Amino acid sequence: MPYAVRPPWIAGSLCAVLLALGLGTRLAALDDTNAASPEVAPICRESTPFHAVIPVSNPYDRAVRVKLLDASCTCAKLELKDYFLLPHGRTTLDIAVDNQNRSGPQDIGVSVFVSDPDFEPIEVTALWTVRAAVQVDSLPPSQEDTQQRPDDKGWQDIYRFVVEERPDEPQRLRKNIRLSCPPGEVPPGGLKILSIEYPGRLWAFTPVAQADGSWLIRARANPATPVMPEGEYHEKVLVHTNHPDKPLIALQFDSKIGMPQAAPSDPTHP
Repeated sequence: MPYAVRPPWIAGSLCAVLLALGLGTRLAALDDTNAASPEVAPICRESTPFHAVIPVSNPYDRAVRVKLLDASCTCAKLELKDYFLLPHGRTTLDIAVDNQNRSGPQDIGVSVFVSDPDFEPIEVTALWTVRAAVQVDSLPPSQEDTQQRPDDKGWQDIYRFVVEERPDEPQRLRKNIRLSCPPGEVPPGGLKILSIEYPGRLWAFTPVAQADGSWLIRARANPATPVMPEGEYHEKVLVHTNHPDKPLIALQFDSKIGMPQAAPSDPTHP
């Protein structure tokens, strides 16, 4: 199967890959340096956008017109070269994804819907891995050890924190955030948190260096506010680091403080 060769200037700014997929097929992405190993997904740095060029084939014996591209993530930018395909004709689909605030294995699925309702959409998938500059994780309550990332992917790469608590229970307002660098990304002298900017009065943030070189940020109710003011708070927290590719980490804290509302009574059941 022939593979397209991307211009040399692409390699320095994009993690460029090539996929060849047909109806209902899923293959690992091929990068420019390892095109002979389709089982190996390319590795992109967090600071480098992911870009894939996917050959799309019409598997049907009739010409089709593409009416819709539906990606599994709205973060993907899609560009189909041709929207009309002859029987068993081919075109290419460009996929671009910003890797910022991502880490580990990634995948984007795209359904290529055609205008004929009797035909199933053509399914394509791009696979790659992101090596983060700084990994930002939320630690689950069950995790005591801060020397490793949470095993559950649902706790990794967390940049938004949502809480809802009573104003008279400040002890329940708490989050534990772990910052770490994967191998090859540790800046000279180790990762450091230089400062934390927070203009609000609801939270207090305490960074603590860990023995493995990671950092734990303890987010707690501000001790200067023993009774938390009721209301909804949508606040930005800016963490400054010494990592050259991720000197600023923006965290979003959405907090709702208030007494729980009593459930409305059912007049049919006194």
